[in-house]
Amino acid sequence: MKKFYKKGLKVVLAAGLVVGIGSTAFSGEGGAVEAAVDPNLVPVQILGVNDFHGALDTPSSSPLGKIGGADYLATNLNNTEAAFLTANGLADNTAGNSVRVQAGDMVGASPAVSGLLQDEPTIKVLNRMKFEIGTLGNHEFDEGLAEYKRILDGGDTTGFNEITQNYDHEASDMSIVVANVVNKSDGAIPYDFKPYEIKNMGGVDVGFIGVVTTEIPSLVLANHIQDFNFLDEAETIAKYSAELQAKGVKAIVVLSHVPALTPGNPTNGEGAVSGAAVDMINKVNQIAPNNSVDLVLAGHNHQYTNGKVGNTRLVQSYNNGKAYSNVTGVLNKTTKDFETTPSAEIKYNLQDVTPDVAVRSVIDEAYALVNPVISKPIGQMDSAVMTRDTNADNESPLGNLITDGQREMAKQAGIAVDFAMTNNGGIRSDLVGTAANGSFAVTWGAAQAVQPFGNILQVVELSGADIIEALNQQYDESEKYFLQVSGLKYTYTKNDAGEKRVVDVMKEDGTKLDAAATYRVVINDFLFGGGDSFSAFTKGKQVDVIDPDTDTFINYIQSQSKLVTPELGRKTFKTEAEIAKEKEDAAIQAITEGTVFVSYKEKDAVFKGKTVPGATVTVDTLAVNAKAAPIVADADGNFEIDMSGENLKEGDTFGVTITDADGYSKAFTVAVMAADPIDNGNGGEEVPCDGNGSEVIPPIVDNGNGGTTTPEAIIPPTTGSAETGQTPSTVVPVQDQNSNLPQTGDENQTGAMLGGLVLVGIAVHYLRRKTA
Repeated sequence: MKKFYKKGLKVVLAAGLVVGIGSTAFSGEGGAVEAAVDPNLVPVQILGVNDFHGALDTPSSSPLGKIGGADYLATNLNNTEAAFLTANGLADNTAGNSVRVQAGDMVGASPAVSGLLQDEPTIKVLNRMKFEIGTLGNHEFDEGLAEYKRILDGGDTTGFNEITQNYDHEASDMSIVVANVVNKSDGAIPYDFKPYEIKNMGGVDVGFIGVVTTEIPSLVLANHIQDFNFLDEAETIAKYSAELQAKGVKAIVVLSHVPALTPGNPTNGEGAVSGAAVDMINKVNQIAPNNSVDLVLAGHNHQYTNGKVGNTRLVQSYNNGKAYSNVTGVLNKTTKDFETTPSAEIKYNLQDVTPDVAVRSVIDEAYALVNPVISKPIGQMDSAVMTRDTNADNESPLGNLITDGQREMAKQAGIAVDFAMTNNGGIRSDLVGTAANGSFAVTWGAAQAVQPFGNILQVVELSGADIIEALNQQYDESEKYFLQVSGLKYTYTKNDAGEKRVVDVMKEDGTKLDAAATYRVVINDFLFGGGDSFSAFTKGKQVDVIDPDTDTFINYIQSQSKLVTPELGRKTFKTEAEIAKEKEDAAIQAITEGTVFVSYKEKDAVFKGKTVPGATVTVDTLAVNAKAAPIVADADGNFEIDMSGENLKEGDTFGVTITDADGYSKAFTVAVMAADPIDNGNGGEEVPCDGNGSEVIPPIVDNGNGGTTTPEAIIPPTTGSAETGQTPSTVVPVQDQNSNLPQTGDENQTGAMLGGLVLVGIAVHYLRRKTA
């Protein structure tokens, strides 16, 4: 662990200011500092950015006002450096007391003004802003390290558009440090990049180690990283920290493209820190307790970070030039180390200053070259902005539009697809319209800013089970990567342990996704390679391809008369209790609607009916229960139950319980009907007696249709199953024992007439016998 040497010196630091050499107390931007006279004390400043993404001219907002833009960033960096030098009595930066560094993702996923020129304008801008040292982010791998090295070297190219070929190439002035990327072939760091850089700052050597997140294999196309191994960040830092210490370098800064977070924003000042960078620092301290890492610049997750992990300062300054890190400290020439943990403030890149002329000229030159392309209107939209921001279910209107467009463009190309999915990380900007004639025009540049990568869209065959697996992979422990979807909707839930899972996936027509069926899905080649840890997509089989995502989105906008913001609701969260209740209600409804019984009459040996296939049917009579196992309905739902041994009379009742394959039950009550009249052997018919010598004749009642009928041979249900607590169904119509068709409740005129004649005949026979 870092040890700080006070030696009786009194050092008071305020954010943005450091001690000056001499006895004078200086004041300036951020407050005042003072120090005892000691020629060994060296004030230093480290100005840093991360995740710039070619944002040459990308405005944004903050609690303090408008922010963003490389020309404003250049001025703000210059002003902050000047304030530091003045506060510490330094005439200029000749001794290198102030240095500018970056923590990766300077290029890639860039707006068209930089992206269409292969981000070469961004390299020029970084040169004008005097950045000296930087590391790699995952986006430096977007087109392969060879292409990024060409950009850094200012090399010519013939592999891109004409405006890039004719652009005035310029080599980078930065030293690139990356310690944890090595060739698989020989273990060397590729392209002559270095693991660290040593810079003399005011007479004291400071080491700068570079590392990039080991998540890269899931963030970059496989063919761009297949030749490299990505070593553990903490182990690598510990290794090179020891190497630097052995060289006498005790002040060490790590430029890391590794995520971190502090709640709040820069107006809150420093606070608690969390994220992978915190874990990384803690691991370094475990591996090498005597390491000398004083400062870590984080990146990758585009967040505000300012706090300490032990004695190490950790900072991050959003993305796209919205802010920058201003770290200040005091080096001791004797110990060759920082006196105390460096101080820091994260400063917004406010647009309340005069833009830097040199940087603005680079931006204007780039615009002049790309404007004929990016300013061309390609469509209309119904609002000024369609946002990529997600709701609580991680669904966004713009994500829905993009995936809807991918399905539609596949259809227009004559390619049948069921679904489309894309990753949140591939949606780089809101879709911003330009007010024109009472509507909002969408330009080529605005569309390209949304989908800048040019990833190939592939049509892949996946099983329903694979699709469900991919959807579930959104809800891993980190919950960092999410999908936007089209053509399906799903419900997800969370258990008591906080673990989320997908429970129901429905197709657009409302039918349930079949886990065993095969579907055709549009995904980009990044996802197909398992990007963002969606390994389920690697199980698919590519069957077709459509245009790259950038072209597909632009073409879709051009094909529409006006873009309408899609509604949300493709992802829905429900509690486990809500899902269980819905499942129970649906099962009971299915049993209720799917169950009919053939009328059961006295002396019948078999009770028949039809219900949901595979359901278990139980009857609560002694003779039936004494028999073997319960009866299971066949594949068509038909069942027969042996009732031999029963002595049920007309008017008796018995219960029937239907239990489906998932254990949901519904109870019914069935009434026993009178037996059919029988031949008495004397040429006449008899009907059952009541036990006292009198015949029992069902009463004749009005059926409400102008005819007569007998009551249904079933009575209202019981109060439910004691085991399940289910409420029994309403009365289910029964039908004649000799019929094989379920009763529907509909009666035609012929049936009514025949039934009436039979009943009248029985009544006449009864009256004759009574008068005989």
